Amino acid sequence: MKKRLIVIVLDGFGIGAMEDARLARPGDEKANTLRSILKDYPDLKLPTLEKLGLMNAYGEESTSMKFSLKANFGSCGLMHYGADTFMGHQEIMGTLPKKPEVHPFQEKAEAVKVHLEANGHQVKVIERQGLRYLLVDQYVTVADNLEADLGMCYNVTAPLDLISFEEEYAIARKVREVVTVGRVIVFGGTGNTIEDLWNAEEVKQGRFIGIASAKSKSYDHGYQCRHLGYGVDQKVQAPTILTNAGFDCT
Repeated sequence: MKKRLIVIVLDGFGIGAMEDARLARPGDEKANTLRSILKDYPDLKLPTLEKLGLMNAYGEESTSMKFSLKANFGSCGLMHYGADTFMGHQEIMGTLPKKPEVHPFQEKAEAVKVHLEANGHQVKVIERQGLRYLLVDQYVTVADNLEADLGMCYNVTAPLDLISFEEEYAIARKVREVVTVGRVIVFGGTGNTIEDLWNAEEVKQGRFIGIASAKSKSYDHGYQCRHLGYGVDQKVQAPTILTNAGFDCT
């Protein structure tokens, strides 16, 4: 019989907060998504997860879901700083995370500009309300992410009818080399224009400037995205190791 190992990540389906929640995210120390769901839907039945040991790991039974007698189960604390879902996923696969720093893009704009120009890219500085972000190779913006906790991520955004995702991704890799925030998020879509990006420009708290993702129309058609995590090295992660050892891994 062919044996398989399957990893399922149920993002946003927590069964309790970690010890550092009160420090990293005050107000989340009592967070427990499964408990909240069962409060509203006490008869919820998830038979496969129940067999796999969901309630065993949760530590309680509900009206419709009981402990599994056949499940191997456990829980573990994550090692990465803060509460970054993406880094949690990388850690599960084998990354030993570095502690990221939190910076408005203003503090890194000049270093990013110099590094990109040194690697052959054309860089224009866009200034608005005393804040700066970058336009690279005519179509790629590099600026603050306005959707996550401010200062935690930078966005690299482009209209993909005007530049390929591969070219945009190469720019993002260079940005990642010189910044220490948790994530550099590179994305774009088709059917939008550079004017749509300008129209999506926003300033928050007088310190952060970026392209609001949804307003940029990047999600509407042909969306592509990759997240580049601080200290993430796919060579040390389980999928790469298993593939190199001769196992089929998808």
